[in-house]
Amino acid sequence: MAAPPPRPTRPGKKEIAVVEAKFAYTAQNPDELSFEEGDILYVLQKDDAGWWKCRSGDKEGLVPANYVGESTVEIENPMHEAAKRGNVAFLAELLAAGVSVNGLDRAGNSPLHWAARAGKTDVVRMLLEQKPAINSKNKLGDTPLHNAAWGGHLAVVTLLLSQPDIQVNIKNNDGATPQSLSKSDDVAALLIQFGNSSSGAGAVGGEDEDSD
Repeated sequence: MAAPPPRPTRPGKKEIAVVEAKFAYTAQNPDELSFEEGDILYVLQKDDAGWWKCRSGDKEGLVPANYVGESTVEIENPMHEAAKRGNVAFLAELLAAGVSVNGLDRAGNSPLHWAARAGKTDVVRMLLEQKPAINSKNKLGDTPLHNAAWGGHLAVVTLLLSQPDIQVNIKNNDGATPQSLSKSDDVAALLIQFGNSSSGAGAVGGEDEDSD
């Protein structure tokens, strides 16, 4: 394995980008950020002296630019990245900056699609507070409820069913409903119960741990 490059001398432009660490780095000053090889970092700011301000999880700090390889000049859909990874802190920053919760990626997925698919309960809750397009379909015709049901994420399904405009029996391009895609008996039972009720009253919930 090649030796890591030397640390640049310390002495921006605000830009959202994602980078992958080429080498591990241990912070040597309080305002620096430690990370491991292969970690994904969100770049918040760059300067011309070789140091980038980055966020990893709920921590942020300066990192040597020559320790990371930029995988894309600019994230096309930063909120999607935050949603699928469960990065609550970065999601909150994007929401505060006014980034739309209804933006679509090339497959037609919204951030809510990704959070529902990954079972990121806290992210789903944050997105629902912004009143997103709850029944938005991707190019396969799947809604966030399809994704959550397919993943067996009971708590996420429960959150989605709490929305007044949710369509529980909506079909995708193959004619499948969320209930028919469910791999979880508990999720399927909840969807059937909700679908049989005109108001969804009596739906029961459950806890679902976030998973990476």
